[in-house]
Amino acid sequence: MTREFQHISRSQFVLTYGPGSVIETKKGPRIIPSLEKGLGENFNPDTFRRFEIAETRISKYIKSRSEEKINIRILALPTNAGLGKQSNYRVYSTYVFPVWKVCYGRRGNHAPILYNGSKCPLCETNDESSAVRFVAACPDGHLDEVNWNYAVHKNSSCKPDYFRWKANGSSLEDIIIECPICRARNNMKEIYKMNFFCKGRIPERESPSSDYFPIYTKPDRSKNCEKMMKIMQRQSTSLRVSETMTLLTIPEFDNQISRILQRYDVSIALDTMMKMPSDILLRMDANTVIDWISSSLKGRIPDDSLEVISKEIREKGVLEFCDLYKRLNDESKSFMSLMYEEFDSLLSGAGSSTKNFVMGHPKKIISTSPLIPELLVHPISKIRTITVQLGYRRIVPTADESEPQLLVSSGVYLPSDGSIWYPGYEGFGEGIFITFGERKIPDLTSKLAYNLWKEYTDSGMKSDSGWSEVSVEPEFVWLHTLSHAVIRALSSHTGYSAVSLRERIYISRDGKNGGILIYNTSPGEDGGMGGLVGSVDIFHEIINSAVGNILLCSNDPLCCDATKSADCVNGAACYSCLLISETSCEHRNLWLDRHLLIGD
Repeated sequence: MTREFQHISRSQFVLTYGPGSVIETKKGPRIIPSLEKGLGENFNPDTFRRFEIAETRISKYIKSRSEEKINIRILALPTNAGLGKQSNYRVYSTYVFPVWKVCYGRRGNHAPILYNGSKCPLCETNDESSAVRFVAACPDGHLDEVNWNYAVHKNSSCKPDYFRWKANGSSLEDIIIECPICRARNNMKEIYKMNFFCKGRIPERESPSSDYFPIYTKPDRSKNCEKMMKIMQRQSTSLRVSETMTLLTIPEFDNQISRILQRYDVSIALDTMMKMPSDILLRMDANTVIDWISSSLKGRIPDDSLEVISKEIREKGVLEFCDLYKRLNDESKSFMSLMYEEFDSLLSGAGSSTKNFVMGHPKKIISTSPLIPELLVHPISKIRTITVQLGYRRIVPTADESEPQLLVSSGVYLPSDGSIWYPGYEGFGEGIFITFGERKIPDLTSKLAYNLWKEYTDSGMKSDSGWSEVSVEPEFVWLHTLSHAVIRALSSHTGYSAVSLRERIYISRDGKNGGILIYNTSPGEDGGMGGLVGSVDIFHEIINSAVGNILLCSNDPLCCDATKSADCVNGAACYSCLLISETSCEHRNLWLDRHLLIGD
């Protein structure tokens, strides 16, 4: 049998797909298994070390959130080129899911049937079959086939080999599933309303039932879950929503010594020394520390890296060296602490030039609209980001809308090194950083929408991300709204589509200042096309266009009549004026309101 291959980039794997996602292939839908199942022979410490991304700031943050307190490492998905393999070499295997199929019977001359098996029980082939588009999922991240027998029979003991599939129209109500034995039937509209018992199945973590292709699994339904499953379509974006984390490589840590100290072998060795009482460390002279580090790391890292460490200690002293290491490996930092760190670095970054970060001096932009204060727009011709997939959720409709959707971890334990590895990728590109000439966000307190956002801080959808402490603040919403308007305007002035641009909203610790980073990155070190950096020279046109999008929406007055309330997560915002692709928005198109800028 000819094996089918489908190419997925590292960024697609982390941002969109990854373990637990169902992808469409020429041979039907497949589920991407967890790393230890999908990588096969490449699930080994040598391969993982070759493709490791050393970024201790993310690793330590993930570790601080983990209950197990195991070392965290980041894996860039191995590539054919990186492994020295041909393009048709299978780096990652997939499993058949769902396995229930509909045979339309054109060859066997029979009516369409729904069956579970490798071949149709009537025409004994699968050439006329296609996988059913319905699956079952629960809020705790479990995924399974639909229990079609229960959907049709409820608690009847009748168990046919297949069901008749009658599609008389395009609506769910027109799809009827019928038992050929007892004639019991149900339609998909009613089946959608049903609750199904969950047996805790996680197909992406199951083992293959054989080594033959296509790969099926041995279903594990041994756990009785307390949650109920609901029917969902396998192509639904809600079936699996990735939760990712992205950090910039800031100039402060973009130097040779910082890159060496973030290596896993180095941090493991130095952790022992750093746990020594501070009074003992202070009494150690530079030569003693250098000798201790050299003996610990000799043969584990290149000699030139040891020389860089030695030089740093001699020139800066033991205390400053230890301080740098502790800042890189601080497990007490919250997510917002990391964001404040980035914001401070960007505010002071004008004229900076390091290996992975180049920022020019700002251009002053004065808009013709009184709604926008004086802006400072900084071109960033080189930027590096690290993005890690922390896990994923299955957004299942439930009777209780406040019921949390459990985060299923994307990390996998590698026994040989005792670490948990998460999939991630490096992005290189360009961007622009927008802040304010007076270093403060305009006063919003006189605007009606300001009071509404202050009143309904817990309304709508609660954010359980690291941004939750600031995301509903009116100043943050103001920045976020302006960011979306600028992204939409940029797409018509640069070579980028709005889908390819990403945003990051910053707000200062006291909430009085803020900034907007809009950037584009892609895997590989080629960087961007220059479209964003070039937009700085015409940014007055872009900001005026953005203001126009905010002032007038083609969906007005319906859009403008919407205000922040106890039931609405947004104010005035729709796809005609503000909403953008969810791959571009770090906040899933939440926390937006034109009224905060318009002031009506």
